[in-house]
Amino acid sequence: MTIAPAPSLPAAITLDRATLDAVDGPLGIAVSGGGDSTALAILLADSCRDRGLVILTVDHRLRAGSADDAAAVIELGARLDLPTESLAIEGGAKGSLQAWARAERYRLLAEAARRLGLAAIVTGHTRDDQAETLLLRLARGSGLRGLGAMRPVARHSGTTILRPLLGVSREELRAFLLARGHGWREDPSNENPRFDRIAMRAIMPRLAALGLTSTRLAESASHLARASEVVDTLARRLCADVMRMDQAGALAIDRPAFAVAETEVRLRALADAIQRTGGLDHTPRFEALRRADAAIRAGGASLTLGRARILSEADIVRLWREDRGISPVALGSGGRVTFDGRFTFSSRNGAPDVVIAAIGTANARAVPTDAFRPAVATAPGIFQAGRLVAAPTFGARLKSWDAGAFAFQRMR
Repeated sequence: MTIAPAPSLPAAITLDRATLDAVDGPLGIAVSGGGDSTALAILLADSCRDRGLVILTVDHRLRAGSADDAAAVIELGARLDLPTESLAIEGGAKGSLQAWARAERYRLLAEAARRLGLAAIVTGHTRDDQAETLLLRLARGSGLRGLGAMRPVARHSGTTILRPLLGVSREELRAFLLARGHGWREDPSNENPRFDRIAMRAIMPRLAALGLTSTRLAESASHLARASEVVDTLARRLCADVMRMDQAGALAIDRPAFAVAETEVRLRALADAIQRTGGLDHTPRFEALRRADAAIRAGGASLTLGRARILSEADIVRLWREDRGISPVALGSGGRVTFDGRFTFSSRNGAPDVVIAAIGTANARAVPTDAFRPAVATAPGIFQAGRLVAAPTFGARLKSWDAGAFAFQRMR
């Protein structure tokens, strides 16, 4: 979708129409206050206002001035006459600062999307971001899927993510803002070379001099993404042929049939199986995945990867959610929650307040099922006042419990 330029606009900016049309319904715009996301908000306000737009900004609370950034985004929303919400992260950072911030940001955006009934979240990732992502993943030894870098349409935390600016550079967006008389805020962390992405950004001019421009790198990522889609299709067929999921969420894989599949297809199928079982937003790192694949094909292996327990026997491989780190979530009347990255639960209006939690070892013995027993304890249960009242994936409940008050769906 080409936006009609103002008379002083240096160049036309193109939002990818196919990306924006991938979903129907209102859109949330993720805006940090930086140049890329500020330009995105203005472009969408110009061209897609009738779809229903909401600006969402996340205050990471990691530095002095973050509240000022959020206030600037609120002001931008007022100028564009768009509803705007500021979402604040609670609690301190854990592990890798940037990885933690990214995970928390997407979590809050996904929660807002569900609460507001948004069809997708739109982000301002650019061609430069795409090139940097490819280089970062090359440095990490990523497989084919990772080297496809960012997709225009993706899923994160159960929410659709749209990236309609992957064909546009940062420089073009800043020129657009200057021509429109809009300012933006710069995050000081974007100059900190201790972050891998910023270090990679610093060497981009030298790579461009050798012909590795952001355009060339982004084109290569697109080629790799198309090849990855072919492997995805073959992996889905393999999963359908050799994998079965039981009521507890445990996967059973026909090991002999799995072991003779093409390597790239087999690795992709295994990565998806681990992600489905463990409930994480990402698949395992390639090297860890390769080692797990080798152990499975050798047989007689027992290991844990991506929160999934894996047991490889002569004829069958079993995967189930490991029994640790499963956080309970409260669900009130008319609400909707995500449990452990594996399920969504919703309740009708007037339903009682409950907690969704792992069934647990003590309760698992009472659940009537032919499912793989070690997985029963990590399956979701509905608890009221600390008492297990329903095991929904098994169709089991107390006779006094209203089965129609709650609904659930597997996320993968």
